[in-house]
Amino acid sequence: MEFLDLEASDYESALRQARSTYGNAVRIHTRKDFTKGTTLSKHKRCRITFYLVDQKPLPVEQQSEKAAAFDAEACLQELLASNDVPHALHASARDRVLVGKAGHTQTEVEVGLLQYLFEGVQFEDEIVARFAVFVGAAGVGKTTSLIKTALYLRARKARKVALLTLDANRIGSLGQIRQFTREFALPLFEASSFKALAALMPELDAYDHVLVDTCAFSAKDGEQKKLQDALLAILCAQECSTYLVVGAPSKESDLSAQLQHFSDHRLKAVICTKLDETSGIGNLLAFARQSALPLLFLTDGRTIPDDFTIASASYLMTHLKGFSLDLSQFFPAN
Repeated sequence: MEFLDLEASDYESALRQARSTYGNAVRIHTRKDFTKGTTLSKHKRCRITFYLVDQKPLPVEQQSEKAAAFDAEACLQELLASNDVPHALHASARDRVLVGKAGHTQTEVEVGLLQYLFEGVQFEDEIVARFAVFVGAAGVGKTTSLIKTALYLRARKARKVALLTLDANRIGSLGQIRQFTREFALPLFEASSFKALAALMPELDAYDHVLVDTCAFSAKDGEQKKLQDALLAILCAQECSTYLVVGAPSKESDLSAQLQHFSDHRLKAVICTKLDETSGIGNLLAFARQSALPLLFLTDGRTIPDDFTIASASYLMTHLKGFSLDLSQFFPAN
C-alpha cells in the first residue's frame, strides 16, 4: 500500500485538496496538526497521510463473488490486531459485532467495531479546579505535559497560570522544570516540606490555576511518598483535581497497575502522552472504558507547545488503522 502526504492550513483544506485530486478513493491514515514559522510569525498547519482504494466498478458477477467471499471474522480479527485491542476483549468484540445475523458486509463490521471501541469512552475539555495535580509513572511525560497544559491555559483560555513542583529534592527533575519555565516565562514555585508549602499558599492564591508536578516513587521511597501524599492533602483541601498521566505505548497490565496505584488520589481525568510512539490505540480505548475516567488531553510528540490537543473521538479516529471507511464522517472535528 502506498502512502501519500499533503500539507495545508487545516485538516478540512488538506482533505479537500486530496479529494480534488484523487476523488473518493482517499482514505486518511494519520493527521498531524502543528505550527510553522518563526517565534514572531507562527501559523497553524495540518499534514495528512493517506492512501487510495480501488474505485473501479466490478462486473456484476465479480461483485457477487467478492461479496460471497468476504470473511467477516477474518476482517474483524485483523482490525483488532492491527489496532492493539487487548486480546481479552476479542471475544466480547466478536459477540457485539458479528452475533445477530449472517453475511456481514465490511462496512457493517467496521461500523460495529467503531461503536464497540468507543462505547463508554468519555471526554473532558476543561480544567476547572485551581490546583491541578499531575500524577503518573516515572518517564511517562508528566513534566512536559504540565508545561504544554500551562501554555494552553495561558494562550487559549487567558488564564493566569503558575507551576508548583513537589519534587524539589531531585536535582534532575528540578533542573528540567526550571529550564522549561525559564524558556516559556512561566512562574515556578518549589516546595518539599509543610513549612515551604504553607509559606507559598498566600502567593499561589493570585493564580487562576496552579499545575502541580509530582514525583513517581519506587517501593524503596516509602517515606518520601508519604511526605508527598501529605503535601497533596493540603492542596486537595483547597479546590483541587488530580489527573493521571499515562503513555499510549503502555501495556494493558501496566495501565491497570497505574490506575490501581494512584486510585487513592480520587482521579478526575486522564492525560495520554506519546501517541506518536505507539502502533495502535486499542489499549488506550480499553483503559478509558475500564477506568471510567474521561480523557482530557492527548500529546503526540515532545515539541512544546505543539504536539498537544484536547482529547476527542475525532482526533483518536486518525490513529486507527485498517479501516476502509472515511472515519472523519463519524466524529467530525469541531
